Amino acid sequence: MYKEKFRKLIAALDKEQEAYEALKELFKEKKELLIKAKSDDLGVIDNKILAVNDSIVKLNKVRQQASIDLIGKDGCMSDIIRFAEANQPEFKEPLMLRKVKICNNFDELLLLNNQNVELINHGIVMTDKMLETIVDAFAPQGSIYNEAGKTDTHDLDMWTVNEEI
Repeated sequence: MYKEKFRKLIAALDKEQEAYEALKELFKEKKELLIKAKSDDLGVIDNKILAVNDSIVKLNKVRQQASIDLIGKDGCMSDIIRFAEANQPEFKEPLMLRKVKICNNFDELLLLNNQNVELINHGIVMTDKMLETIVDAFAPQGSIYNEAGKTDTHDLDMWTVNEEI
């Protein structure tokens, strides 16, 4: 009775592992696009990431239902492994291996996501600086000089004559 439920759970966990691997590859692609500043392609990658995420959510629901069917509640993988150890010991090791594989993905996914966020933030800073440069180039310059003919900014003075004689 439990064997078929454990087999279905293991198959779902394998699909979940594959989905996490695909998600990692998409995050790596996104990182490369951010580095190369190819913003036109980001929407495509983001849509693929959302699609993989949706499949992970569905697979997680399968795991939750398997947990309910096996142990009577939505338990964690450790709960399911303990249940397997008590009722179907041959499934304990395969379940533990899949748990470790899936958990190992999270650290790498977190790192890739954090790197992508930092690259996006860097892009925002660089864009702001470029916009400031463009705005400054077209802003009227006459209004920034004081009565001595100097600017009121604290930037380095680039004139050779600093005071009126």
